[in-house]
Amino acid sequence: MGRETAQTGSAGQDAAAQTVLVVEDFEDTRYLMRLELEKRGYRVIEAVDGAEGVAKALAERPDIILMDIGLPVLDGIAATRELRQREEMRETLIVALTAHHETEYRANALSAGCDAYLTKPVDFDWLIDLLSRLLP
Repeated sequence: MGRETAQTGSAGQDAAAQTVLVVEDFEDTRYLMRLELEKRGYRVIEAVDGAEGVAKALAERPDIILMDIGLPVLDGIAATRELRQREEMRETLIVALTAHHETEYRANALSAGCDAYLTKPVDFDWLIDLLSRLLP
């Protein structure tokens, strides 16, 4: 539960300077993530579907994107691929979030350009540890 696979890792920095874009269609999940992240000093912006996530990522330039895979309008895999095609978003960290634990989902997320894969329900200790390792 809440385990992740990261392809990169580094020492974390103070969360106060970090912006996290949460792309999640379930309001309760967005609320909990915002609450937990803001409590730890992160600035949080939100999107409710993949298309809005792409638009907000391009407008806001977050440090990291937490991208649900099963999204309406544009799913998280397609949204990630679209972001990775943009020069200004190629280095932005993207973490896939999904309730699917199957290897094929992980492989699809990572091949689309996600830097890590985290399963739901989100274990916030794991998430904060992951953010501290991924963010420069």
